[in-house]
Amino acid sequence: MTIVDCQWHWHPPALLDRHLGRAEHPRAFRTGTGYRYEVSPDETWVYDRRFTDLDHQVQVLDAVGIDVAVVSASVAGDLSDRPLGEARDLCVLLNEEMARAQRMYPDRFFGLAHLPLTDTESALRVLDDAVDRLGLRAALLPGNVAGDSVAAERLWPLYERLERLRLPVFLHPTRSFRRPRALPYKMEVSLGYMFDTSFAVMALIVSGVLDRFPDLRIVHPHAGGALPYLHGRLEVYRAKGWWPNLDRPFADYLRRLHFDTVCNDPMTLNLLLELVGPDRILFSSDYPYWSGRKALGFVREHVPAAALAGVLGGNALALLGEGGG
Repeated sequence: MTIVDCQWHWHPPALLDRHLGRAEHPRAFRTGTGYRYEVSPDETWVYDRRFTDLDHQVQVLDAVGIDVAVVSASVAGDLSDRPLGEARDLCVLLNEEMARAQRMYPDRFFGLAHLPLTDTESALRVLDDAVDRLGLRAALLPGNVAGDSVAAERLWPLYERLERLRLPVFLHPTRSFRRPRALPYKMEVSLGYMFDTSFAVMALIVSGVLDRFPDLRIVHPHAGGALPYLHGRLEVYRAKGWWPNLDRPFADYLRRLHFDTVCNDPMTLNLLLELVGPDRILFSSDYPYWSGRKALGFVREHVPAAALAGVLGGNALALLGEGGG
């Protein structure tokens, strides 16, 4: 049985090196074991070798027993707040690094294409480059684009391209969710991120994106954020006619998505299993922010035996195997 981790993060040193010596934020500083990455005066991330050392990550995969990791640069890979030229160049750099990881460790890493989403034409060109030149076969989508909705109509040509190329889209929360209002007490990552992706998927549903592009394949991380818990409430308002373009129950739209297992709670996982079925669920750890070993143990303990092989890897292999076709 092949085990595939569908939310794994690597922060290439080449990206962080581009931020060394900058006077303005975001900027990076070398430390004894990695980097200190200052996103803003009040937000700093520390990236040690768990985040930046690809060889070390392979050792972790081997030690835990994970065969394949679907890799992004997490929040550092959302460059939507940069000037367009800088965002485009850094996305190409990230994509080249993801492709390099695939070449260095064939069949171990599956890199996601990072896109400069503030300009649709640029995003399309970078996507085509990632697929045609670099061989990437899936894309990263942040929960918002510098505070704007991922369902904006200007992005629909991108979704058409992703659907036509059959490239899976891996959604991930991003920090810019908090900009309209502060989230104190460390609530941005612990709570705000869950609503960032929930707002994103909600917008993709009610805007008509999922109906317009029925073969678009989206992976909602962190067990679907708030939406599985709230789908009954949302169905009440759909039935009231709030979104007259939606002609099917809200849960049906959720069942078209894929979801990862990052939740650390059996009740949350059981709700997801009942709502969408095990064939839509993908094992994920959120390494190195969370423990790969604990995540794997959690899934093995709480997913029914008959569904375990699919959740641990079979579903992901089916999804990823179609990418780039």
